[in-house]
Amino acid sequence: MRLFWKVFAILWLATLMVGGSGFLVSRALQQDWLLLQFHPQLKDFAEELVTRYETDGPSAAQRWLDVQREEYRLRAQLFDTEGLSLLPGTLPRRPIFQQSTPPNVESREIWHGRLFQLDWLSAQGDYHLSLFVPRDELFNWRRTPVALILNIFLAMALLGIISLLLSRYLTGPLRQLGLASQSLAKGRFEAEKLERIGRRSDEIGDLSRHFSHMAQRVQDLLDSQRQLMRDISHELRSPLARLRVGLALGSKQGAPAEDPLWSRLDRECTRLDLLIEDILTLSRQDIQDHPPCQFALDNLVAEVIEDNQFVADTQEFELVGSTLITLEGWPEQLRSALDNLLRNALRFSPTHGVIRVSLATSRGQCQISVEDQGPGVDDQWLQRLGEPFLRLPGQTGASGHGLGLAIARRAIAMHGGSLTFSRSAMGGLRALIQLPGQT
Repeated sequence: MRLFWKVFAILWLATLMVGGSGFLVSRALQQDWLLLQFHPQLKDFAEELVTRYETDGPSAAQRWLDVQREEYRLRAQLFDTEGLSLLPGTLPRRPIFQQSTPPNVESREIWHGRLFQLDWLSAQGDYHLSLFVPRDELFNWRRTPVALILNIFLAMALLGIISLLLSRYLTGPLRQLGLASQSLAKGRFEAEKLERIGRRSDEIGDLSRHFSHMAQRVQDLLDSQRQLMRDISHELRSPLARLRVGLALGSKQGAPAEDPLWSRLDRECTRLDLLIEDILTLSRQDIQDHPPCQFALDNLVAEVIEDNQFVADTQEFELVGSTLITLEGWPEQLRSALDNLLRNALRFSPTHGVIRVSLATSRGQCQISVEDQGPGVDDQWLQRLGEPFLRLPGQTGASGHGLGLAIARRAIAMHGGSLTFSRSAMGGLRALIQLPGQT
C-alpha cells in the first residue's frame, strides 16, 4: 500500500474514533448517576426539597417547586414511604406521573424526557421523590463545561496517541536510514539493517531500496579503491626496485651509453609509464564527467575490429551476425572495452589463428561474443578474470599488468551490462558481453 493511502486511512480512522468517542461521552453523561452528581440543577435537588419541606413546611416546599418548574422546567412530587403525596407537586396530571414507584424501574424515558425515582433519608423521616427532567434540559446538559472538557480531553488524547504512532511509523525508518548513512560515511555500510524497511511497499520502502543500492555501490567503490591502492603499491614496487638496482649498477660501473643496461632501464620506464596510464584509465571510469549519447553498436564493433586487424600479424578477425541496435551511453568507453578484449585475444591466439566476433540479440538484450583459439583458461580462474592486477599461473610480466580486462568490465558495467568468460568451442577463451538493447 502506498504511503498516501496509509496516511489517508489513518486520518479517517482518527476522525471516526474522535467522533465515536464524542458520541460515547455524550451517552455516558446521560447515565443517571452522572446526571444526578454533576448536573448543576439536579445534584442538590432532593436535599433542597426535603430540607425546605421539613424546615419551612409544605407551602414553602411547593413554592420552591413552582420556581424550579418556571426557571428550569423541572417537575417533581414528594411522597412518604407509604406512597402518599405530601405536596401538590408540579408533575403533570397523568397516572404514570402520579405513581410513587413505577414498576421495576428507577428511571425511564417518558413524555419527551426522563422520570427519576429517588429515595431520600433524613433525620426526621424517609421520603420518595419523583423527578421529571424534560429532554431539552437533558440535551443542554451535554453542552455544559464538564461535557465539553471531557470531549476535548478525550479527542486530544486519541489524536495524540494516533499522531505518536503515525510519527513513529514514518520517522522510525528515516532514523534508521540516517544511522545507515552515518555508518556509510565511516566506511562500513551494513545492508542487512535495512532489509526490513526495504520490504515495505510504500515510498519509504522505495527510498530504502534506492539508498541501499546507492550505499552498496559506494561501499563497493571504497573497497575497490582500497584494494586498488594496495595492488598499485605492490605492482609499482617491482619496476621501481629494478630501476634502483640498474641505476646503482650503472653508477658504480660507469657503464657507457651503448651498454645494454640502459636499454633495460628504458624498457622498465616504458612499462612503468604504461602501468600508470592503465591505472589512470581504470580510475577515470568511476567518474562520468560527460553526458551519454546515442551510437550504432554494429558500426562501433566493426570499427574496433578494423583497427585491430590493422595491427594483427597473421591472425584473422571474423565478424558474424548483427544487432541493428542503437545504444545510449559512452561509445569511447565501450570502444576501449572491446579493444582490450580483442587485443587480449590477439595476444594469446596462435599463428594464423581466427578470432571470431559474434553479434546477436536475445530477450531485449544485445550480445557481443569474442572467441579465440588460444590455450584458454582453467575453470577455476574464469570467475576471477577482470580483477585488477590478476595474473594467471604461467604468465610473465610481458603479458600485461592485468588491468585490461578490469577496464573492459567497468566500461561495460557503466552501460548496465555484464562481462562473463567461459570456454570457447574454438578451443580458447570466450568473452560474452550482454548489454540492454534500445532500438
